[in-house]
Amino acid sequence: MKRLKYITGTVTAAMMMACTGDFDSFNTNPDAVQTVDKRIYITTMQMDAVIPCSDVGANEFQRACNLMGDAFGGYLAPTQAFNGGSFTCTYDLDGTDFNNVPFSVAFTNVMPAWLNLKYAHKNGQVTDDTFAIAEVLKVLTLQRASDIYGPLPVSHFGETNNPYESQETVYKNLFTDLNAAIEILKDYVANAGTARPLQKVDAVYHGDYKQWLKLANSEKLRMAMRIRFVEPQLAQQYAEEAVKDGVIENIEDNATLKSHGSIKVYNPLEEVWNAYKDTRMGATIDAYMNGYEDPRLAAFFKPCEDGGYHGLRSGLNAMLTADYLELSVPNVSKTTPVIWMLASEVAFLRAEGAMLNWNMGAGNDESFYRQGVQLSFAENGLSTDAADAYLESENQPAAFTDASNSSTKYDAAKPSTVTPKWNSGDNEELKLERIITQKWIAMFPNGQEAWSEFRRTGYPKVIPIVNNMSAGKVSTNKQVRRMTFPRSEYSNNASGVAEAIALLGGRDTGSTNLWWDKK
Repeated sequence: MKRLKYITGTVTAAMMMACTGDFDSFNTNPDAVQTVDKRIYITTMQMDAVIPCSDVGANEFQRACNLMGDAFGGYLAPTQAFNGGSFTCTYDLDGTDFNNVPFSVAFTNVMPAWLNLKYAHKNGQVTDDTFAIAEVLKVLTLQRASDIYGPLPVSHFGETNNPYESQETVYKNLFTDLNAAIEILKDYVANAGTARPLQKVDAVYHGDYKQWLKLANSEKLRMAMRIRFVEPQLAQQYAEEAVKDGVIENIEDNATLKSHGSIKVYNPLEEVWNAYKDTRMGATIDAYMNGYEDPRLAAFFKPCEDGGYHGLRSGLNAMLTADYLELSVPNVSKTTPVIWMLASEVAFLRAEGAMLNWNMGAGNDESFYRQGVQLSFAENGLSTDAADAYLESENQPAAFTDASNSSTKYDAAKPSTVTPKWNSGDNEELKLERIITQKWIAMFPNGQEAWSEFRRTGYPKVIPIVNNMSAGKVSTNKQVRRMTFPRSEYSNNASGVAEAIALLGGRDTGSTNLWWDKK
């Protein structure tokens, strides 16, 4: 049974029951754990829905996020060459069992708790509104997992036969579930006044369903934009519906996971950079933010001894850790809230939609772009005046200079010439680069979304890794497009993996594009 370091008090016992890997109990006894308030499974799901926070230490987070999305998205880079240099950051995706972890987090941490709530809802033990929140959390979880692997076994989870489904099917079913949850939440918000039945077990919004409704619509907008190059009409429909129903617009609406009552949340990134000493500022964000003289640098990272902010190239297959420890670390403490979705990200989503002439509400591409930067500055304690000055800057990203103590330097040319200043006369592609580059900065340190947006749009232009250990399976310039299916699935579900590869439409390598990766 899985020990959960990050939850204390009565919640711990309930979550330990919920997170067991004993799937037989879920399949054969839907009325199990009668003595536990089933609403507590909401807490269980929250702890791993977006960022893995419930393992002992930060090991799951490190393998599922830090050595994948954080590195692939250009935010952070490892200070040691794991597994003799053959691991995810050097594109040897089969060299370790890291590819097991995102799948395991989704299907042994989160989804069993959802299944308990599904059974309880079916039996009348959980109300519609509580299950609607569980559905939103399920969508957040499976969107992340599908954006890592592609096809997933979803619709028949908990049944004896649970086949893989294509990413298109997964996404479209998630939209259906999300829409149903949104309708329930809209009805509850309209008729239930200020009631907060989940107040004690909700570490995100403390049971405020108005906020959950905004998050659900914002997730719908995020997913709609994710599919806009493969299903443009459907993307526009869902995006416009989401904005019409109300998305996150203000800092007060931001979705972050943090300690609440007896629920204790510790940001796992702190343990990775501080206790493990395994990660530092990445070269790509170094080049962009230093080149822009970005005032948010001090909010995102801690300065080096020389007062500057310095990172390192990702993908070194040989390195002496001590040479890189004096580089900038994330400005993240144990109590820093874990970011799920911010108002700034939503504003940039609307900017992209407005650029395409979608109805994103009152505003246009430039006004939403400016709003996104202003919100990001406010989210990091900076003034509107500072944001407005930044928005007039014509600074470009800088070349990356290796400031480590290593005798071997891995410098890189500046990755782009895009500036913060908006130019209404630019073509659509340059506008997109500007929107996504600023969105990418604003989303820090949500590396999974950064990586997904890089794959979807090609922006920001991420500095390539140094040593490619994929034996030709992944292009250094194209970079990783997906994670290979888990080794555990090859061992325990070989026929299922064969079906998944057929649905993927390409080899099970990091070079195969996902369904939505069509730009």
